[in-house]
Amino acid sequence: MRNIFFLVMLSVTVLSGCATQSPENKDGNTPVVQCGDVANRNHLNILSINLLFSEVETREKRLDAIAEFAAKTPVDVILLQEVAGGTLVHTMNSAQDLQEKLRARMHEYDLYTAFEVGLPGVLGVANAILSRCEIDYRVTKRLPHATELKFQGHDIKLPRNVMMTRINIPNSKQLNIYNTHLCAACTQEELSEQLDVMLPFISKLEASFPPGNFAILGGDFNIDRFRTTPFVERPFYDRIIHAGFFDAYAQNRSLENLCANAKQPDTHCTVEVSTLDAGGSARRVDYIFMNQAKNVRESRVVFNTLIDPSQPSVSDHAGVFISVALP
Repeated sequence: MRNIFFLVMLSVTVLSGCATQSPENKDGNTPVVQCGDVANRNHLNILSINLLFSEVETREKRLDAIAEFAAKTPVDVILLQEVAGGTLVHTMNSAQDLQEKLRARMHEYDLYTAFEVGLPGVLGVANAILSRCEIDYRVTKRLPHATELKFQGHDIKLPRNVMMTRINIPNSKQLNIYNTHLCAACTQEELSEQLDVMLPFISKLEASFPPGNFAILGGDFNIDRFRTTPFVERPFYDRIIHAGFFDAYAQNRSLENLCANAKQPDTHCTVEVSTLDAGGSARRVDYIFMNQAKNVRESRVVFNTLIDPSQPSVSDHAGVFISVALP
């Protein structure tokens, strides 16, 4: 009976396309997320990390490590890719699991999860945003071309999406946070078609806000400026830049020196630098972009265990962390 209840509840959550979990105060109505310190210090701390949905056995330990990093830093906004939910992965929502771990460390986060269904009730994979600042608007746009994979004996097709949340910073401004996960092992045409949908969606949405609205776009883009096989990927990175975005991590760094040699991983690489993934070609495919050239106070790749063994492995990706001055 317990398994049946779990399956039914999960089907409702996943089939809805999105799940939101906002902390509430004692009256059950008003969100208790607070980030007044963000305006006081006048900068926002952001982390983007792919959670590796297929690694179930070590998930709790890996989420604990992310929660510990986020609580100590503190991280104000967490962009998550490969959030998992379903009977195959033994959780309804791994982003919500992380939210609970943060709450146990006395840090409240608002949560928006945008699930895409692989097998209803069995496996859903999502992007999610956790924010210490209240989320007051949210929207998701599905991207073309589902990723086909085999997982625990099942043939699964997982669509991709781009999601947006508008967050309130008390005594400051509102800003838009976008999060996405573009296709891996796809064709040049498929990747191009995903950008054909994502970039106009962002542009049109931003046009509905006041001029000068500050927006951040992060996630796992599966785009490496230096990769040339099976096709040259630099033009896709350039398309994002030409759409009006700045690579926050590359600010004050030479692009030509950021994970330029796939056979020699460095502090800038985000894949093949973890104990869960090391051994292949190192690449930089995870980014945080901004639509304005703001002052980036700090930027670093975190959970890069091949380069810094003192850091924990939390995924087959390293994370990207930036601290950016507010408008």
